Amino acid sequence: MEQEAPAGWEFFDSVDFPTDHIDDPMGRPRVRHVVTAVVVGHEGAAWLPRLSESLWALNPRPDRLIAVDTGSTDETAELLAAMPGVEPVVSVSARTGFGVAVARGLEAHGFAPIPSAVGPYGDDGHMPVVEWLWLLHDDCAPAPRALEQLLLQATMSPNTGVWGPKLRLWPRDRELLEVGVTTSLGGRRDTGIENGELDQGQHDQPRNVLAVSSAGMLVRRDVWEALRGFDPRLPMFRDDIDFGWRASRAGYQVGVAPDAVVYHAQAAATGERALAGTRRHAYQLDRAHAYYTVLANAPGKLLPLLMLRFLLGTLMRSVWFLLGKTPSGAVDEWTALLGTVLAGGWTQARKNRRKLDKVPYEDIKGLFSRSVHALRHNLEETTSTISERIREAWADEPEEQVVTTARRAKSTARVAVDQPRWRRQLIRRPFLVAWVVLAIGAVISARDLIGGGVLRSQLLLPAHENLAALWHAAAAAPPGVTPPAWLAQFWAFSAVLFGPTGATNILLLGAVPLAGLAAWALLRAFVVDRMARAWGASAYGLAVFTNGAITQGRLGTCVAAIVLPLLGAAVHTVARRRRVVVQGSWRAAWFAGICLAVLIAFTPALGLLVAVILAVGGVFGLGWRRQGRQLVFSVVLGLLLVLPWTIDLVRHPWKLGQEAGGPPTTAVGPGDSLPHLLTGTPVGAPTPWWFAVPLILVALLSLLRSSRQRYELLGWFAALAGLAGTLISSRLGGGSGPLMFLMTAGWVIAVAVAWDSVGKSTEIIVQGVLGIVLLTSVVTAGFWLVRGTDGPLWRGPAQDLPAYLVSSQDPPDNQSILVVRKAPGGQMRFSLVKDGGPRMGSLEAAPTSAQSKPITDVLATLGGGGSGEEGRQLAGLAIDYVYLPGPVDPTLQATLDSLPGLTRASADDGDASWLVDRSKVEGKTPLVDQTHSVWRFFGLLGWIIALVFCLPTVRRTVAVPQGTHARRDPR
Repeated sequence: MEQEAPAGWEFFDSVDFPTDHIDDPMGRPRVRHVVTAVVVGHEGAAWLPRLSESLWALNPRPDRLIAVDTGSTDETAELLAAMPGVEPVVSVSARTGFGVAVARGLEAHGFAPIPSAVGPYGDDGHMPVVEWLWLLHDDCAPAPRALEQLLLQATMSPNTGVWGPKLRLWPRDRELLEVGVTTSLGGRRDTGIENGELDQGQHDQPRNVLAVSSAGMLVRRDVWEALRGFDPRLPMFRDDIDFGWRASRAGYQVGVAPDAVVYHAQAAATGERALAGTRRHAYQLDRAHAYYTVLANAPGKLLPLLMLRFLLGTLMRSVWFLLGKTPSGAVDEWTALLGTVLAGGWTQARKNRRKLDKVPYEDIKGLFSRSVHALRHNLEETTSTISERIREAWADEPEEQVVTTARRAKSTARVAVDQPRWRRQLIRRPFLVAWVVLAIGAVISARDLIGGGVLRSQLLLPAHENLAALWHAAAAAPPGVTPPAWLAQFWAFSAVLFGPTGATNILLLGAVPLAGLAAWALLRAFVVDRMARAWGASAYGLAVFTNGAITQGRLGTCVAAIVLPLLGAAVHTVARRRRVVVQGSWRAAWFAGICLAVLIAFTPALGLLVAVILAVGGVFGLGWRRQGRQLVFSVVLGLLLVLPWTIDLVRHPWKLGQEAGGPPTTAVGPGDSLPHLLTGTPVGAPTPWWFAVPLILVALLSLLRSSRQRYELLGWFAALAGLAGTLISSRLGGGSGPLMFLMTAGWVIAVAVAWDSVGKSTEIIVQGVLGIVLLTSVVTAGFWLVRGTDGPLWRGPAQDLPAYLVSSQDPPDNQSILVVRKAPGGQMRFSLVKDGGPRMGSLEAAPTSAQSKPITDVLATLGGGGSGEEGRQLAGLAIDYVYLPGPVDPTLQATLDSLPGLTRASADDGDASWLVDRSKVEGKTPLVDQTHSVWRFFGLLGWIIALVFCLPTVRRTVAVPQGTHARRDPR
């Protein structure tokens, strides 16, 4: 007795219900169809009730229903046993593939017996009989007329041995999944259906296809037995395409019946159930089976081209996965390709299938997807993925709310609705107004520095002429000398900022608005009040000017001012997430490591101080939890990215006082002035030290409040850390300009957070204090605009040499010029100018004293009156000119005039120069640079990896096409 039918079939459309007979419109004799259905289930308890309901609604129903359970741990076996008219459930291992599971079910129960009595259509039992095998997944639901329409098409086209239905999206959606399927020779599965395409009858013509999905596949028994079922080497994924390809090669046509509708849940592809039965990733397994299917069935003459195509495709997809921060995808690509090709199973499969070849490849070539379709599809997916990742950048992880809704509503600016739209927007976005003012002010303040030439100062050497020269300088240094790490990073800036000269102009002259923008990115994480945030960002930007970094041409401090807030924002992202499921952020940790590497390269003292603070805070402040480990990882990454510069700083600690761009900044600091030290204003800064007093007083007053915020304490901690670092650095004789800037930055944060807390207060005292803060900032901005950013920083030619000496350094002459200056104490200093003169980074990569000893010995002899051999010695050192800039020492000038081999050359007033006769001596310069290509290669590789891991993640979905993945859960 059959089980009781479920209540209600509202799942189906009314048009899906069957008619009474299967009639051939062409009037051909009726055929008796005997159908054996096999359902394979694995962890399918969530979908089997709907499948059972659909089997009750079928008319006609299968003559025999076989159910196979592949090691399910839920109620799948019980639900399979409850289906209408089902045979006893066959249980197999969870590692059993779909094709093998079907074979086990048929071995246990066999095909349905052919009735000998009167048939279902009123015949006498002598009607021609055709046996069929109908394959069903546990997460599909055939419509009531699905089997009827499949058999109707089989009656009308008796030469077609395999039929497939139209697949729609589960549970009852008109979105199309498949109406037949094919593949390209590159292994890409192609359904011909656009993503999200709705079923409007546009694919309702029955036609021949290469393959159909195994979800609802109807196979004639003789075809199934002739092809020996699915390939056991394909336990899942691509087995249906392989089966259809083999059927086409053997002369059996494969067709699709669009009037037969099957709803499919795609449980494995959508992640509704985990994969089981294999340790391989689903994506890797799908790619491996795709390669196997093509290699086992493609014509032999195409194999060399296919191998090359697979290799190029794997390489391109691997690069895409790496750029999308999914290295496991790249590993899966190469593992799938190499594992399939080297395993050799496809070679045996080719031998076994040669006897199937009854139809040449040219006759079925039109069933395959064209390569141009695959290329178009890849481009569409790439564009869609990039757009989606840009929209979801920094939003793929849950973030803890900074403030409550009430507080955020309290800080919202109220604007009268009758105001013009542009005015309302400006009032609601005060930082936009402030930033525009800063940008315009940067142009006005740089009015005396706009023009030809390059930016220079005593602390800023000229920029390189082009990117090629800068790239060479980033890895070139005398033997035993490490090239500065910041040159390679500056090359990256220059590549996107209009060359080395353009990058210098933007980073120096635009430091105020750029630093303000970076500060806004940090303050928006914990400062809610718009006015407080706008003031804090603006004050931070102006601090770059008050620190003297722009007017003195200190490129390192300007870059540090821009990068420091970005590092703070990344650290905040890592450390803030404590009360959410996902703690920390590895992407932010990678970004923090990059920012720290830039700080260490451009301002070693500041970078080392920040690295120590982060390491100690990660270990002791956050504990050795996830966030603590991420901060320590950021410190380690920052130190690794600047190798071997990190090793050089350990070997030569005095280099910690240097800044990028020019000579050591030992003169930049508070000196012996206590006011300059306490206010964080270097000696020689463009503003007087007492400009910082109101800011410090307000920061001190904020500490007296009982409701002070923890970010105020963090600001004060930064200020005190900068003060301690400044004191130590200045006493050791190192430059402390960046450390003094850290003091000012800490006070700005403390005041901005305090403003955020009391900004809505109506107390006179509070309003007066905030007014003082605003007034001080306005006065500082006005001083910035009136004074300008020139002074020690000026614009002029790259070399202070006569024109003919400058031109002599160009090819093909490439002459060397020894520039000698006599210090007030009588000591002579020199620089060997060649290839365009000293440029950025040349002092950090200066030769050692041992390497420059030959030139030093010659100058020492000249200082003692000379021996007459100095001209020949200079020629032997490959020196073409000796140049003395004014004021010239008369004794040294007389000595050089008397030397044989030196001829007086023309020079500017007050200067002197001599031409060295090298006609009799073949000279060789002792200062030959060595290119550190290995470090440059590994450094570039490390930065690429770090930048890739900072990018928004490209989510790798399992590219298992529709209609093949709900057979079992293959893990």
